Amino acid sequence: MSGAAAEAAAPEWVLITGASRGIGRAAALSLAAAGYPVILWARTAADLADVSRTIEERWGTPVRTAVVDVADSDRVDEAAAESLKGIESLRGVVVNAGGGIWSSLEEMNTDDWRQVLGPNLDGAFHTLRTALPYLRRRPGSQVVGLASDSSYNSFSGRGAYCASKAGFLSLLETARRESRESGVRVTALVPSRVDTYFRGKQPGSRPEALTMAEVGEMIASVFALPGRLEVREIQFSSITSSFGMFPEVYATEPTSV
Repeated sequence: MSGAAAEAAAPEWVLITGASRGIGRAAALSLAAAGYPVILWARTAADLADVSRTIEERWGTPVRTAVVDVADSDRVDEAAAESLKGIESLRGVVVNAGGGIWSSLEEMNTDDWRQVLGPNLDGAFHTLRTALPYLRRRPGSQVVGLASDSSYNSFSGRGAYCASKAGFLSLLETARRESRESGVRVTALVPSRVDTYFRGKQPGSRPEALTMAEVGEMIASVFALPGRLEVREIQFSSITSSFGMFPEVYATEPTSV
């Protein structure tokens, strides 16, 4: 079998962090539905098992999982050895794991600061450092990083979150520049509010916001692009919700088109 034929026949595994619920779970479902075998990393074993079971029952797509806090570099190394065993290359990685704590700079303590920057920035670094060698072996591979409108807009009370997301955009750009000769593509997704579990909320509490499924579909659409095409950044929101510092919204739910 030729090198090109062998590459085409190889499973196109996609690694997704923070995959147990929220946007990560939606990404896992959308990509599995599109036929991609998925490697799911998250901190909660029971939720990972639920996502894995759902994928296997609906589509029969191969799934691997690892319980891992991406802020912990040693645990990331262990998870990689466990869940990437026997895999030569990755079709893509969705860098999604993260969280947020709202507090003024004066009131935020060091532990809270680290609790935000740990998964959002350190975790992104650990994930990219692990995934890039696998991505380089597959020309046209795809990195999707879940940024935020807070990457560009500083909000009072969100210092740690905004700083981590701004740094994340810079980290993604560095990954692009360092891997371009290998054909790796990098896309930053910059959504506004998403109706998810973020900061202890429950889905349904923000019906005007983007749905988790809509973000998952956006991620899958990036993976569906031709191999030579890179969309470097996508800013998007529900038209019934504000984006960053821009308050304009559509007052009523539009009909489907």
